[in-house]
Amino acid sequence: MKNTLFYYYHLNPEKIIKKDNYYYFEIDNYTYYLCLANKPIEYINELLVLNKSLINSNFMIIMLNINKQAISLINNYYYILFRGIKGHNFDIKDFYYPIYCYGENLNLKLLNHSNWGNLWSSKIDYFEYQKEYIKVKYKILYQTLDYFIGLSENAISYFYATNTYLNKEYNDNLVVARRRIDLEDQSFYNPLNIVIDNKARDSSEFLKYLFIKDTYTYDFLDEFLTNLNYSSYQYGLLISRLLFPSHYFDIYEKIINGTIKEKEIVKILNKTEEYERFLKYIYDFINTKKPILKIDWLDS
Repeated sequence: MKNTLFYYYHLNPEKIIKKDNYYYFEIDNYTYYLCLANKPIEYINELLVLNKSLINSNFMIIMLNINKQAISLINNYYYILFRGIKGHNFDIKDFYYPIYCYGENLNLKLLNHSNWGNLWSSKIDYFEYQKEYIKVKYKILYQTLDYFIGLSENAISYFYATNTYLNKEYNDNLVVARRRIDLEDQSFYNPLNIVIDNKARDSSEFLKYLFIKDTYTYDFLDEFLTNLNYSSYQYGLLISRLLFPSHYFDIYEKIINGTIKEKEIVKILNKTEEYERFLKYIYDFINTKKPILKIDWLDS
């Protein structure tokens, strides 16, 4: 690997560490990550366009190889190299002050994930199609799927209602966001985790992450939601995204794909009532800050 890095990037690290599906090493004040490029080339090309506006941000920068290309063929796999500031950790201010997208960045169609209604509806259609196929092999999933599909349909309806009845404000433009939030790996600032979306995406996924890891307090929720200082529109989007149970579906898909055992979903199922209380607390608190649309079962 050392010879390969020197050939492609003229880098000569003293030590290279392999972890999961990526390598990382340090040179001077930078940490480099060599990650599998498991995205279509069209996606990578859009990422290169967006990456130009991220040079002075906390996001890692894509490093081009000697051929001025983002992707390198190494041991029959395609890789992409990122560079970040050595020792840089997660900064909660990134939720409060996101990077807004303007100009050509708004035309990056593969990166734009802001139409949650369509994306969620397609996902739910697929899960409903799968129901008969999982009935025997995955009994726990089969018995619990309807509840989470119902929650998802609530999220979809609330998303469309928010877009219909709540007005956008001057600072409700799309931002550079993340597919998922995980503070235990290098993905938070990794460009392969980037999407263009509403800023409520990151904050809601962060809240789900805190819930799953059981690391939240109500005092922190109050402080975090206040510091977001969202418009009614963005707070409404935040609630719609919290309604959509991605924390369940992420585990569901890993089970179906055979990467984890079905028993892993039990951890999520055991926290269902707690999540409803968690969601209701956030919904009630937001209503003390900005008016959002009513959800009958959370008002009870």
